[in-house]
Amino acid sequence: MSIRTHLLLSYFSLIIMIFLGIWVMGNRILTSTSAANEHFVEEGVLSLTRTNYLLAEEVLTQIGEAVVRDKAEDVARELSYLLRGRKSYDYARMRLDRKLRQIAIQTIHSLGRAAGYTDVYDNKGFILFHPDPAVEGKNQLDWKESYPETTALIQRSLTKDYISGYFTFFDVHKKERRRYSVRVHVPGTPFIVGAIVNIDEFFQPTQHRMRKASQESLDRARVAIQRHKDSVIRQVQGWGLAGGGLFFGLSCIFGFGFAASLSRPLRRLRDGVRQIGEGDFSVAVPARGVREVVHLARSFNELGRQLTDYMEKRDFIRDTFGRYVTQEVVKKLLEDRDALELGGDKREVSMLMSDLRGFTAIIATMDPEDVITFLNRYLERMIDILVGHHAVIDEIMGDGILAFFGAPEDMEDHPARAVACALAMQAAMADLNAENARDGLPLLEMGVAVNTGTVVVGNIGSEKRTKFSIIGAPVNVASRMEGFCVGGQVLVSDATYRAVAHLVEVGEVYTVQMKGMPQAATLYEVRAIAGPWPVRLPPRRGSLHPLAAPMAVRLRVLKGKIMREPLPQAMVTALSENAVHLTGEGELHPWEDVSLTLLDDHRQDLAGVIYGKVVAAETAADRHFKATVRFTFISPEAQAQLQRRLAEG
Repeated sequence: MSIRTHLLLSYFSLIIMIFLGIWVMGNRILTSTSAANEHFVEEGVLSLTRTNYLLAEEVLTQIGEAVVRDKAEDVARELSYLLRGRKSYDYARMRLDRKLRQIAIQTIHSLGRAAGYTDVYDNKGFILFHPDPAVEGKNQLDWKESYPETTALIQRSLTKDYISGYFTFFDVHKKERRRYSVRVHVPGTPFIVGAIVNIDEFFQPTQHRMRKASQESLDRARVAIQRHKDSVIRQVQGWGLAGGGLFFGLSCIFGFGFAASLSRPLRRLRDGVRQIGEGDFSVAVPARGVREVVHLARSFNELGRQLTDYMEKRDFIRDTFGRYVTQEVVKKLLEDRDALELGGDKREVSMLMSDLRGFTAIIATMDPEDVITFLNRYLERMIDILVGHHAVIDEIMGDGILAFFGAPEDMEDHPARAVACALAMQAAMADLNAENARDGLPLLEMGVAVNTGTVVVGNIGSEKRTKFSIIGAPVNVASRMEGFCVGGQVLVSDATYRAVAHLVEVGEVYTVQMKGMPQAATLYEVRAIAGPWPVRLPPRRGSLHPLAAPMAVRLRVLKGKIMREPLPQAMVTALSENAVHLTGEGELHPWEDVSLTLLDDHRQDLAGVIYGKVVAAETAADRHFKATVRFTFISPEAQAQLQRRLAEG
């Protein structure tokens, strides 16, 4: 064999070996990289799905509990409107009343399908209304042995106005499941509303959808990765054969260049998968290189967008949860597992307690739907202000609000922030009342109290029902203080005043005796605050105008919900739009709640009623008093009478 032939054979052998080496290496790189991509993608999707399962179950369970509670309270409220005050109840006739049955038996839905129902029974346990007519008229207490957990809830509901709890049952497939039940007494009647749901109906449909979407995305990613891997392998083989058959040098250059064109985007994909596994779903790799690699990069970027959509859905759940729990508390619960443990710690906070004056009398003649609209308009305005000042809203009790500043996050300026928030709430009442006046709704007046003290802040309740709240004597003091407020006032305690004295302008200063406190307390009426949140309340409305002839009124003192006998004699000697000066016989003390009925010349009651609070009073030794009463509610009829007397002078 000639040297030329040997060299040619060696050369051709070298070309074949290089070609085969490149071929084998390319196949191995693509296979291992594709497998790694599939593994990283699968781990990332499964990890995110598991996290979302737990979050959806926790959040939607609490939402489900809130839905059940609201449904039970709504049914109890509607039944109370129809049934309260009756001396007797004919159960058979009531069951024939289609309207009562429609209100009493309602289906509770979740995601468009039934998750539970409501029923009604009396305080002896006998079932009045039930979705299954066969059990109506039977006593639920007779099923104690068959359903001990349910019977225990029913027995508790016979003596308590509101209870809730879980119990287990077995469905038609013999699978153990949980039910959540809320039992609410119908005010003014012997009946109790029960709302029962299969609690897992609130989160299992969502988890099923998440599982299905996750599997679909994972399957699409696997198919795309495999398809692009196969395509790239075919391209490598074809280009390798062509390059090996033409020129050795070109084959080498092309081989190295092609390997580089594959390795760089694949490394980017590998790094991107790792970043997704670490939680960065916004990562995107450049779509450069050969067509198949570009397609693979685009598929990877599409997967990142799909995972981002999952995160947006999780944020939606979190924001929805935030409508029922203050956002600061939601953030703490989601970011800190220890935040779910029961217990708390001592913390100095500032508490804000607000309440509308005479709200019960205002809504007495309004339809329930109008009351909700009316109240929601007020609460929406107040809650926006509270959230804007970073308050944690502890509780909304009808028209009353309890909020606090300084927890769960530390807040050094919590006294000033709380006072500024209270003044902002009062200042907003002018625009709110202007809007009410345009809609023909009654005007509202609010009292706000702020107290500062050391309380216990934390999770209070049980493993099944927990509330992030505050407890302690300062909370009770804030509640007592709010009772001394008249409309348009912001009262702060001595502890709060000492912290903000350099920022505020003070009006009246009161020394009051609070229930349960051995010593008198000093309360300060704040009219303005400077600093980061400057607010100034407008001047009070006009002063009292003496009447040419005193006007007789019937004056009663209110103690809690009890109205005492009228005082022997009471006369209005001076009058303004929101207050009167009284003289009369009997005893009257500061801060008492009173009702006034205007009398005609024959001492007969005129139409309308006035409720007010005694802001100043003195009683002489001969049991004659002089007092100033600030109105908390005045009916339209009484207001017309007073305006006529003001015009007469």
